[in-house]
Amino acid sequence: MAISKENYVTQGLKGAVGKKLVFRQMDGETVVSQFPDRSHVKFSKKQSRFQEIFALASAYASDVINDPEKRRAFKLEAGKSLYHAAVKHYMALHAKKDTVKKLDISAWLADTRLNNRQRKAIKYLSRNRNISNAIYQKMCGVSKPTATRDLQQLVKLNIITPPATRGAGAFYTLMIRHQEMSSNPK
Repeated sequence: MAISKENYVTQGLKGAVGKKLVFRQMDGETVVSQFPDRSHVKFSKKQSRFQEIFALASAYASDVINDPEKRRAFKLEAGKSLYHAAVKHYMALHAKKDTVKKLDISAWLADTRLNNRQRKAIKYLSRNRNISNAIYQKMCGVSKPTATRDLQQLVKLNIITPPATRGAGAFYTLMIRHQEMSSNPK
């Protein structure tokens, strides 16, 4: 990875050059990196299903754009494109997301060993599948070390699961939700 500073040729450049280089803008600087090799990535069944649905949604949107009658049937919001409206419409009809059932977290919320930030995280996890350190920091307005300590305490108390990975991709889930997901594979 290379960072280009004050280079008039690459300033503001974004995108790929063939399948060799990728230019990105990060914090006002142009970052040049190798084109990513995604040949080793294996998608889950759920990811593959959503990719197929999105491909069909894209084809549907192209059909809507090319057919004057279908085009007139769409009511567009100001500043929205017909393509995006058609994709959104198709996805809403065909890509049903799994509902997250309500969990009983009252016993955890009553635990006197927890601080208010940790209770807030438990409430968040009752509505969402997972939480990361970054989400916790932003939600509670704390530093990274404080977020790490709070989350690690929740792991020690067997309220949340330890993340399977380290770093930016580390996500914590509620222990109950983790048990449900491992017993009911989709």
